[in-house]
Amino acid sequence: MKISIVTPSYNSSRYIRETIQSVHEQSYRNFEHIVVDGQSTDQTVKILAQYPHLRWISEPDRGQSDAINKGLRMATGEILAWQNADDLYMPYTFKTVVDFFRANPEVDIIYGNYAVIDERGQELFRIEVPRWNRWLFAHGRFVPLQPTVFWRRRVSDTIGELDLNLHYCMDVDFFARASKQFTFAAIPVLLGKFRSHDTSKTQSGRHTQDVLKEYKAVLSRHYNYGVVDGLLFNLFQTRAGLARKVLDKLARRRQ
Repeated sequence: MKISIVTPSYNSSRYIRETIQSVHEQSYRNFEHIVVDGQSTDQTVKILAQYPHLRWISEPDRGQSDAINKGLRMATGEILAWQNADDLYMPYTFKTVVDFFRANPEVDIIYGNYAVIDERGQELFRIEVPRWNRWLFAHGRFVPLQPTVFWRRRVSDTIGELDLNLHYCMDVDFFARASKQFTFAAIPVLLGKFRSHDTSKTQSGRHTQDVLKEYKAVLSRHYNYGVVDGLLFNLFQTRAGLARKVLDKLARRRQ
């Protein structure tokens, strides 16, 4: 089974080399790595040119969703994923994913545990993800984290591309559409590392309210929210916000 990884990038020179290496150093070797760059003005393109195994393009685009869609159109693998230009895989991730899909032909989309790292790559804490529960996902209790998500090609072939109108929660929208037709499963294994830093689009405090607004709008549209559903979403997000504050304090103490 071939794995295709798509990485969208724009001015990603600070971290993208680590991301490329985390793909290139996989123990499972039947993969391709496609980088779709939005015509970066920093050193990103020079870095990409140093890796002959990459398939990459650099041209203007309409944002992250557009870049990912371009990459997925180029992909030739049976298993698909996108990995952002600041996140990482574990060296055994691909083998774990392929072994699971082979052993579980009824499963279409998988996700796993992850570590949160800082801008220097230092691990701050780990998260053990819950088993898939459509109701909890639909109400904002959890969402599979992108550095650990992989799906069979038939998912994309059926539900189509990412929504270009979404700036933050294109993954939530993709999972919501997929949840109506396909089977999800959690793998209780550390599969990826999510980098938390001030310049991250979703982690920056400047965008918190915009992210939550889009998040709720996406779920509300797909799951026909009523008043109670909206209140439950708000409750889960409040709890998540408090948990993040506690984890941030613990992380700062460790630094």
